[in-house]
Amino acid sequence: MIPDFLVIGAQKSGTTWLDRNLRNHPNIWLPPEKEIHFFDFPPLIPFFFLLFAPMRPVRHWAKNRMLRDWKKVCDGEQACAWYIRYYFGVRTQGWYVSLFKPAAQQCCGEVTPRYAILSEAKIAKVHALMPDAKIIYLLRNPIERIWSDLAMFSRPKFGSQGLQADDDAAIQRFISNASHQASSRYVRNLERWGTFYPPEQMFIGFQGQIRDNPEQLLKDVCQFLAVDASDEHISKMAKQRINSHDYPDMPPGIAKALAKLFISDIEMLHQRFDNEYTAQWLASAQGYLDEGKG
Repeated sequence: MIPDFLVIGAQKSGTTWLDRNLRNHPNIWLPPEKEIHFFDFPPLIPFFFLLFAPMRPVRHWAKNRMLRDWKKVCDGEQACAWYIRYYFGVRTQGWYVSLFKPAAQQCCGEVTPRYAILSEAKIAKVHALMPDAKIIYLLRNPIERIWSDLAMFSRPKFGSQGLQADDDAAIQRFISNASHQASSRYVRNLERWGTFYPPEQMFIGFQGQIRDNPEQLLKDVCQFLAVDASDEHISKMAKQRINSHDYPDMPPGIAKALAKLFISDIEMLHQRFDNEYTAQWLASAQGYLDEGKG
């Protein structure tokens, strides 16, 4: 089955919250595994790629993911057959569509936040397979997003011992990485996806909506997906914080450096969306830049 929709990101912007809540809708089907990574991982058998990935954080993440999935199967939460196909199948297009098994009257999709930063060539492959797909993109303050991203990669499941806010060298290495920056470059990402998918096929949400009015955000997503958006189908999990962690505050110097890095992007985002969330992002970035002046 070809997916009807993709949640493409952004990382650390509420995609896990959205995934958990959409799973509770009777007219929506999602695979047992969040983040299929078909379009951004190499075309290798997942088990061997994940287990022997050249990057140590990926290997640590994969090990924890596999142990978690094995526990799901042992506890009877998920069927073993799907995971055998997922971990040991050859990553062809046929393999990908075989992972989607919706019932009648259900739409299906997947949530892989790193799809947002796919190259134009890879987005062209997505479009060739699913030209009618609906694209969902959740946005967060770009500065806060990359700091949260750093904190996530500093957790034990990625082979680290936690974020140390005084480790300036490690922080600088992370925020200077073009791949990590790319997940906060929403304007560029929207331009690439917009080359293939018109505005009516794209839904842009904001992480702040999860805090302020989560039920309405879910209703808006359901309406976009053309499924029942009535109150009875809005998950009771909507107001729950999911995958949330407390991290150290950004050091002032890092906050200012990130503000310089993303201020132009935030200004363009505010010009484009002109809402309370982009206004907050812009005011926050300008505040970081103004600190120490006068």
